[in-house]
Amino acid sequence: MTPVGTFSVLALDGDNDTWSVTLFTSSGDAPLKALREPEHFTQVVRACPMHAHWLDGRPITGVLPIAGVMDCYRRFLVDGVPVVTGFAAVGDAWACTNPSAGCGLSVGLIYAQLLRHAIREHLDNPAAFASAWDAATEQTVTPFYRNQIAADRARVAEINALRNGLQPPPPDPKLARVLAAVASDPTVFRGVIETVHCLALPQNVFRRPDIREGIETADPTGPPTPTPGPDREQLLKLLAS
Repeated sequence: MTPVGTFSVLALDGDNDTWSVTLFTSSGDAPLKALREPEHFTQVVRACPMHAHWLDGRPITGVLPIAGVMDCYRRFLVDGVPVVTGFAAVGDAWACTNPSAGCGLSVGLIYAQLLRHAIREHLDNPAAFASAWDAATEQTVTPFYRNQIAADRARVAEINALRNGLQPPPPDPKLARVLAAVASDPTVFRGVIETVHCLALPQNVFRRPDIREGIETADPTGPPTPTPGPDREQLLKLLAS
């Protein structure tokens, strides 16, 4: 998943020699609705040097648009008291976020394991089950949701600034150091891969002494180099052609 100005490219390998390419942006960006047309979609992907090779295959579908992806979070305790018993929301029934991070299945499986433990220990006590389920949720899976929301808000702020011809907000200094360390420190790189694959939370990984040291000693020399591809003006020209 790669940000390119006011849109992002998501390329995914699939089974049986197939793959997909997704272009997405923030909601309300009306000119980018033209990406629904195959010729415009192809022109934009071809204008991205790091992604154009994905067009070398033979399409087996047309461009498939999706919209209305909503962030959602539900909690069933109010002031520490369960509002319902005998009910446990798991996965997207509990919360969902922008699917571009690809964390839904992984977090859902983690959540299913939490449900197994809660049932094993509290099935005979509905109130205790509801409280234990909420506590396990907030400790183990809610941080995944919060982290994705924070990342989405930062990216949307960047997109909106570029759409309006403004300077994007400066990158978070801590994130800049992490990105600098990833490029040069194999230990930090492996730690970040753990977080991408939902094997661990960034909050826990970055507290490890060897990874913390690698991040603290990294030297971000400036803003990250933008991914090659069309800027806003070039993008609008491609979509208008």
